[in-house]
Amino acid sequence: MNISHKVKKQGILIVIFLLLLVHLMMRAVYDIGDSLGDNETLGERIYSIALRQGVRFSNPYMSYANGSGKNGIQYWFYRNMPLEMCLLLEAEDDSHMTEYRQPSAIEEMAAIENSLAYQNSLGNEIETESHGNSLTDSRKQQELERAVLAENTAAAGAFVPAQTPVAKYSEQQLVDPAFIKTTFYSEDATTQIRTDQLQYNTLMGFDAALKQDNSNVQILVYHTHSQEAYIDSIPGDPSTSIVGVGEHLCDILRTQYGFNVLHHTGEYDVESRDNAYSNAMVGLEKVLAENPTIEVMIDLHRDQTNPDTKLVTTIQDRPTARFMFFNGLCYTRALGALKNLPNPYVQDNLSFAFQMQLAAAEYYPGLTRRIYLKGYRYNLHYRPKSVLIELGSQTNTVEEAMNACDPMAHIIAMILNGENKE
Repeated sequence: MNISHKVKKQGILIVIFLLLLVHLMMRAVYDIGDSLGDNETLGERIYSIALRQGVRFSNPYMSYANGSGKNGIQYWFYRNMPLEMCLLLEAEDDSHMTEYRQPSAIEEMAAIENSLAYQNSLGNEIETESHGNSLTDSRKQQELERAVLAENTAAAGAFVPAQTPVAKYSEQQLVDPAFIKTTFYSEDATTQIRTDQLQYNTLMGFDAALKQDNSNVQILVYHTHSQEAYIDSIPGDPSTSIVGVGEHLCDILRTQYGFNVLHHTGEYDVESRDNAYSNAMVGLEKVLAENPTIEVMIDLHRDQTNPDTKLVTTIQDRPTARFMFFNGLCYTRALGALKNLPNPYVQDNLSFAFQMQLAAAEYYPGLTRRIYLKGYRYNLHYRPKSVLIELGSQTNTVEEAMNACDPMAHIIAMILNGENKE
């Protein structure tokens, strides 16, 4: 009697279990069927799901890798890849460029060797072949030295200048003035840039390389608005304001790139910002008279944005303030050419800023904002290689602004050394 009751109870449990199993299998088949691709069979779909679940079961890391946002391995992997990080965060819509991944060092070396082999097959003379091999050996040695230096610098936790571009624009894009304007510039409503000022050959044809060695002052860094500060700047402490950030930029340009830099810390906006540019003219002309060898003038500012705007990106795991090159056109829609504010170097100023902007877009995508164009002169008429830079805004931290000085100095150095023309 007891045995029969026990067998009957077990039978009921087995039936319930089988019904549940059938129900789950039917539900799974229904869900899988809904997610089938146009060319995917039910068997192929079941196989792919089973394989994926098997991988996750045997390697829990994969589940973490699929995490979203900052919890995913994908995010941390892309942080050290500026181009991919820029695309991941969708910082702004000013990246209308053709991106590409750089080949590995092995692939680059193979390409060089294949190119040399092809040249040799054309029957080059022995002298030419020997000279080519000598140049190649020298280039290999330089690349090796740079790689070792970069590795040692990275191990020390310091900023490592990018050795190769990570993004590039096509020739077809760059020969189109309309593309250059919409991609690289933000035009203030009060002014207008002409098409002839946006010709790629003109912009890149300007020779921005320094003409004198560093035995005398080459670069002047100054601040029309010296009182500008950051969100965590210490009141009354210039070392935490735009002036302190400017000194850091000067120090990098001196110690890492060998330039002779003068940092002018004159204050022209203490009582009022309104007349700062005209106030600064007396001080600037005195500095230039005392240092006639100055070729480059950088007016370093900090922008003023909406309180909810944060101009920051990540470069080499460091929070870095984004910055913007600024040009004055000496032209307004209302008045036309401003003859009372002449600047014979407007086109040179445009070319100088464009070359730095292009280098920044290729080596550090997402670091710079579009070049801002406005109508007046802004004391950019003293030298052909004059530029105004807005480094971050009032919502950035001092650390973020200081960190931006490293890639900024590298960009400046590339242009002044003529490396962007190689």
